[in-house]
Amino acid sequence: MTDQRYTIGELSRLCGVPVRRIRFYSDKGLLPPATRTMANYRVYSDADAARLDLIQALRVMGVGLAAIRGILARKSSLAELLQLRLSALEAEIAGKRLIAATLRAALRHPEPTADDLRRLWTMTSLSNADMRALTERFYDEVTGDRMNPEWKQKAIAAGAPELPDDPTPEQIDAFAELRAMLSDEAAIAQAKADAELMWTPDFDPAAYHAAAERIFAEARKAMTAGEAPDSQTGSAIARNWLDASARAMKREPDDSFRTWHLDQYRRHHDRSLRYQQLLATLRGEDAPGREWWWINQAMTALVV
Repeated sequence: MTDQRYTIGELSRLCGVPVRRIRFYSDKGLLPPATRTMANYRVYSDADAARLDLIQALRVMGVGLAAIRGILARKSSLAELLQLRLSALEAEIAGKRLIAATLRAALRHPEPTADDLRRLWTMTSLSNADMRALTERFYDEVTGDRMNPEWKQKAIAAGAPELPDDPTPEQIDAFAELRAMLSDEAAIAQAKADAELMWTPDFDPAAYHAAAERIFAEARKAMTAGEAPDSQTGSAIARNWLDASARAMKREPDDSFRTWHLDQYRRHHDRSLRYQQLLATLRGEDAPGREWWWINQAMTALVV
């Protein structure tokens, strides 16, 4: 079977592409003619027709000429290029949604102020990737190389704020507040000082985390049953937490360790709780309860 040959006019009619555009692609090296006639007229083949269809499809998707040239020269794979283009389009769509959500948030007030607009429009310049980087910077600053890398990545994954594709005004406000919290240099410095005391070479984060989850569940059960923090049940839970956390930190569960726990709670609980509340708003989850407040009330009443 012989390859069909086409003049530029025939190729134009076959592919539905103007002659002028075909010439443009040819002059740019994207669609060189298969051959030329004795009179120097361009002649194209079936393979050139398929190539022109590919060029047109990529242009419709917004792919640039340089990238198309790389695909046609086999310098990069078509799958890679399409994935990059898809990622770019998804980012663009997310950006448009964020702008729309920002406008909705501004319009919830009958007369938005200049400060409202400034604060809300700032959100359009901060992506989820930016917030992830900000979270990573926070943990890097606070823990340095003291924190086990695996635990650090788990903490970052659990705590990195992510704005939904179509956020509510409340979620935009939560996103903005979380950014401010992660950027608070005074809070970072305080958290760093505390991390230096906690993340010692003897610290067992897996044991500490497991104990915290177990005690948290016990406290929730006690609260549901109507038990007071200073009850016998509260005393037992507080004692278990003191003992388990002391083992994880290779410390003695004495009164000084209890005082350390209470001081940590006093200095960090409100901020930590607020952070978790804002994350819950972003994720559409129920707000965190008062379990740690109950546990620390029980710790306060505990006689060591």
